[in-house]
Amino acid sequence: PRSTKREAMSRSIAEIKAQICETFISQDAIRTGYGLKENQSFDKAFSPVSLESLMFYVVASCIWLLEKLFDRHREEVDARIDALRPHTLRWYVTKTLAYMRGKDLIMTDGVVVADYYDTSGMTEADIEKARVVKYAVATEDNTQVFIKVAARGNNGQPTPLQPDDLAGLKGYLSQIKDAGVAIKVLNEPADNMRVELVVLYDPAILTAQPTGNGRPDADGYTAIRLLRDGKDVITEAVSGVISKLPFNGEYRNSDLMAALQPIEGVRVADIVKVEAAAGGSEAYSRVVGYRRPYSGYYALQNLTVRGRAYQVAE
Repeated sequence: PRSTKREAMSRSIAEIKAQICETFISQDAIRTGYGLKENQSFDKAFSPVSLESLMFYVVASCIWLLEKLFDRHREEVDARIDALRPHTLRWYVTKTLAYMRGKDLIMTDGVVVADYYDTSGMTEADIEKARVVKYAVATEDNTQVFIKVAARGNNGQPTPLQPDDLAGLKGYLSQIKDAGVAIKVLNEPADNMRVELVVLYDPAILTAQPTGNGRPDADGYTAIRLLRDGKDVITEAVSGVISKLPFNGEYRNSDLMAALQPIEGVRVADIVKVEAAAGGSEAYSRVVGYRRPYSGYYALQNLTVRGRAYQVAE
């Protein structure tokens, strides 16, 4: 069945008949004419094989058939509208996420006649497994639509599609896209990111573990990891900011600062620099303020923390 199909409007015959019966027996003239007791229901007053019950069943059946015809007519009109109107970027995203590995679109005489799959006989687990594209976002430049895509890796983070899946996705999109619209699928490895911080910490709360030669620089800062209960609290905070970004979401230096400041034991934190390289390349550039990933997601490649104990009086 089509995933975007609207809810049917038709009711069951029993529902329609029940409404007719309720309306019929609620009339004062009917209750008086039949000598019905107060609050007596239709089922209590009339036998299922009574003339009234049989007549209402026939009427309900006719109404049910009419509603079914209205449903079918609406589906046909919706299908014609879908076939004629140009589609939005959101439609391209929805269709990209709906791509299914190893499945063919609905065909008649070898020709694709629909932009969706027949999923009858498939369980929800089967459908989820076949939908290999887990992340997608679409943008437009003139007449070209760019679609960034990614699968989901074993760590739960975005990862590039496998070559066969990418080829299948491109073929699928070429079949369902609007005529005259050029589509470019971007299936890139994560944008690499390097972060350098300075931190003044409370040694009564955090334990500093040297990561370099252990010698302080000219400003008294040493390359360290800051631990609490065995956890590297700075790495955990920085990784959290990057991994929790929505697909194609902007990284902001202000968000990183906001994540560092509440850490217990961190008295002062500052960003020395953040650099990023598109699509896993080594061409790093400095991030000033914010940056949107070329691939749609980031991977933290290196985190350097230099710090020293915070002193109230210096």
